[in-house]
Amino acid sequence: MPNLAPADLLREIASEKPPQRVFICGEDTAAVVQLEKRILKKLTDGDPLAYSAFDGQAPDLDRMADACAFCPMFQPCNVILLHDLDPDSVPAAGIDTMLKIWSDLPSQAIVLVVMRTLPAYEIKRGAPVFLQKFKKITAFFEKQGVLCICEKKNAIQLGKQIMDRAKRHGCEISRQDAELLANRCLCDSTLIQSELDKLIACADGEQITRAMLDALTAELPDADAFRLAREITAGHGAAALHMLADLTAKSEDTKTILGLLTIISNAFTDLYRAKLGAGCAKQTDAVTADFNYPKNREFAVRNAMRDCAKISLPQLRTCVRILRETDKSCKSTRTPPRLLLEQAIVRMLRVQRDGTEVLR
Repeated sequence: MPNLAPADLLREIASEKPPQRVFICGEDTAAVVQLEKRILKKLTDGDPLAYSAFDGQAPDLDRMADACAFCPMFQPCNVILLHDLDPDSVPAAGIDTMLKIWSDLPSQAIVLVVMRTLPAYEIKRGAPVFLQKFKKITAFFEKQGVLCICEKKNAIQLGKQIMDRAKRHGCEISRQDAELLANRCLCDSTLIQSELDKLIACADGEQITRAMLDALTAELPDADAFRLAREITAGHGAAALHMLADLTAKSEDTKTILGLLTIISNAFTDLYRAKLGAGCAKQTDAVTADFNYPKNREFAVRNAMRDCAKISLPQLRTCVRILRETDKSCKSTRTPPRLLLEQAIVRMLRVQRDGTEVLR
């Protein structure tokens, strides 16, 4: 059973013989965090002393080996929890040692690798494909354990969750407004949770209205992200930074910035795909089909096909790389995400048509 959906994984965890090696990742980071909490609750009954946690950036392998061999007296399981394993930060020999430790686990030991912030895969043709640096690790879990991917939900699924959560807090929100909130947050569960917290506090047990949504939620429309992308690739630095200020006028908290970074990254990815399609003399419909765009995202392909003519492929590749590096820095450093996003925009403004960055 190498690949399980979150609900199926929870059922296996609750069985008499739960899987001993579990790797959890996904675009829906809020669902990843929630799934981790529920698994720990089932395995340790919520006792924080019943598991050993390790940092995936620099795991102490000697301590991990000792922890795996430990036999708890008052708990049925010995859980080894590893957050955000980064193969780039661990030597290849260290990865081999770690996998060997996990291969020879005592019967009570359970290894739980949770990718809370670091991305482990990318979407290609509508399906998740693990990054090259994770191939060895994920192949191990496919063979000897379980892989679980928390994929991003659509607005209808998230709308129901929004309504249920509001009800648990004594508020109500209509289905239409719940789905509107999901779409405004680009179906990002983490951003939705942050925005919904504000709305629940404002409603104070009453109905969450459309007026509250308009006044309090940080709307991050794709069209503005495309305009920002156009300003960047055109070299219009002042206009790009002014647009960034407008997009963050309502909120500059970390989750809002990460949401904005996501849609800017999506905009550049759309431009890159459109450029590839245009180079093959393909029309919008063909590009939409080739990359499995849903119906409600066809406009993004049309916009990208319109805007990619004056942008080179090397330029787009470098911008996508800068955005990927920025996303990683936002999730793994203490530098304010707003500053990191501004730095990324400045770097992208200096990218030449051959893809090189001009340092000043």
